[in-house]
Amino acid sequence: MNKVKIAFLIVAVSLMMTACEDQEKNKLDNRVRDSWKNKIEKNYKEAYKFLSPGWRTTENENAFVQRMNMAKIKWLNAKIKNKICTQKDVCEVELLIDYEYQFKGSFADKLAVTTAVKENWIMKDNKWYHVPAKTKLR
Repeated sequence: MNKVKIAFLIVAVSLMMTACEDQEKNKLDNRVRDSWKNKIEKNYKEAYKFLSPGWRTTENENAFVQRMNMAKIKWLNAKIKNKICTQKDVCEVELLIDYEYQFKGSFADKLAVTTAVKENWIMKDNKWYHVPAKTKLR
């Protein structure tokens, strides 16, 4: 009988740990970091999944990937500086973004820049999504 109880306890603990890991992945900080990690690694198809479902109805994955590939920016690092949540499911995240800008021409200089960026994030179906501003990268 004790072996059954121990086996049940092990299964229950394993399930709880998996649920905690899933909950961690859905936390805002982790979603923001993962979104930027994909952009930094130029994994734009994966980065697209972090956009809100509403935004994805305005720009399909191929258009997003193409737009991102055309950017003259090389993202290097993203660090969360601040979060302001006006509701439990609506937050503004301020980040410090390190990037390089490549000037036109094959031998043109690169400029290293750090800038503050504010992003809007919403929670839908217990998952955080980025709602981009309407500006396009050039």
